[in-house]
Amino acid sequence: MNFADRLIQSIQRNKSFIVAGFDPQLETFPRFILEEAAAKTANSEDAVFQALLRFHAIAIEALSGVVSAVKPNIAFFEQYGISGLLAFSHICKMLKEREVPIIADVKRGDIGSTAKAYSAAYLGRAAVFGKPTAMFDVDAITVNPFLGFDTVETYFDDCKEYGKGIFVLVKTSNPGSATLQGIQSNSGKTISESVAQWLGEKAEQFVGTSGYSSLGAVVGATYPDEARALRKIMPKNFLLIPGMGAQGGSAQDAVAGFSTQKSGALINISRGLLGSIPATITDSPALGLLIRNRALEFNAQVAAALA
Repeated sequence: MNFADRLIQSIQRNKSFIVAGFDPQLETFPRFILEEAAAKTANSEDAVFQALLRFHAIAIEALSGVVSAVKPNIAFFEQYGISGLLAFSHICKMLKEREVPIIADVKRGDIGSTAKAYSAAYLGRAAVFGKPTAMFDVDAITVNPFLGFDTVETYFDDCKEYGKGIFVLVKTSNPGSATLQGIQSNSGKTISESVAQWLGEKAEQFVGTSGYSSLGAVVGATYPDEARALRKIMPKNFLLIPGMGAQGGSAQDAVAGFSTQKSGALINISRGLLGSIPATITDSPALGLLIRNRALEFNAQVAAALA
């Protein structure tokens, strides 16, 4: 089964279009998480690993059955060095055990053998002493296309062989995105539109029984008019839509990129789900309940917007 079909199944099973973004900042964690981690370990590196693992284990349990995928952002784990990367690996394994689709937000984009190595790390297999081995075994990754479409095509073989997916940056949610993405070419198309056109043309190679392609696109919720236009160019590509909540996009803005069948997209929520934890949260049951209730509220907002 290809990646897009697995996403559609997860959306239908959990009645949710939300992908939970894991963007950890230790200073925002509840005090009890940090104190427990410090008490268990003899050094700060182990304490960081334990805190990251404990917080996200609670989150994964709370979000079970109420979100359709999880998107761990590698940068927020990399900032904690080897401890963060080890936690990232363990968290991905925990999600895999629960059969939760994992979209690793890694924004890789490079040429030739470098891109192939990135693909092997996340989507395919790395050769370890002559044996093909899955390392960070996720379901999809985000990809930056701005070194050329040939760099994106490097990921195609692993996507086809292992049933994985990619989400290519098309129109990002940040305020300065138009500086480059809005530049018009001689054809009159913006860079975003040119990337979208290429993705739309390549989509058919990865279309599953759901009718959607595992060759996806990142289109921000903060630009709903552009999202509607880009969806017309990419009718079969699965969209990953950031920007709802903390970045200012509303549920109504976020669903602008959905297909005419009101499907084919996931809305990322990060800080709105796992950030700004009140000081009154002092144990894991309370934290889990808070996270779950937030997810349910976002689901209700999206359902109302689609209706």
